[in-house]
Amino acid sequence: MVNPIVISLFYLGFAFSTILSETWNGLMIYYILCILLILLNRTHFKSAYKHVKPFFLFFPIMLIIYLLISFVFTDSTWTMIINEAGFAISKLLLLVIVMAFYLEISKKQNLVLSIRSIWSKLNLKWRWVEDIFMFLELTLRFYPTFQREWQAMSRSKKALGLTSSANKWEQIKSVANDLPGMILQSYRKAENTANIMQQRGYGNQIPRGVANPVLFKISDVILIIIIISGYTLLNQHVAL
Repeated sequence: MVNPIVISLFYLGFAFSTILSETWNGLMIYYILCILLILLNRTHFKSAYKHVKPFFLFFPIMLIIYLLISFVFTDSTWTMIINEAGFAISKLLLLVIVMAFYLEISKKQNLVLSIRSIWSKLNLKWRWVEDIFMFLELTLRFYPTFQREWQAMSRSKKALGLTSSANKWEQIKSVANDLPGMILQSYRKAENTANIMQQRGYGNQIPRGVANPVLFKISDVILIIIIISGYTLLNQHVAL
């Protein structure tokens, strides 16, 4: 299994290389690579499409606004404006698609655990780094719980008919009334968790051990070198 760090580096490198692309030919190369990624990860297509779908409505509206402003306030020709706008929208759309697939793939991986596994091997006694790791782990663990509780409360109100006839302003007021209570409840859960962690000796051993470490193998190092070299050569070729 490929280390999550390698996968993250690949997708982030893809996004960064897309941003650096300055020509249509270069952008077309990245679109071809994106199509290959979609074919390789077609099992995630439906879930990734749900994240990308709203942008198909947002981007045309943004494109129209950009064209209108450019036509009114700039002296550029229509051809130049349409070319620049189309290039920018195409680049943003590619970024959205790639990152949507990355988010779906990364759900089944633990990037924080992978970095922690490497950090534990260094045996550096830096408490602030351990606190950052703990903050990230707790955030990733408890945010889905907060999300499920919010959705359950929303469904309950909808089932009771409390939100069926409410307009947008009433819905905003309802959220403003419910959100402080949800945040306070989450704060109390976090405080209880912190007390339990202190009772179990958190901070007495630095660095903390990793129960199920993610191994960083020689093959992962080779893949990282290949990824960096590949993107570097590709960017140079696109620049030419």
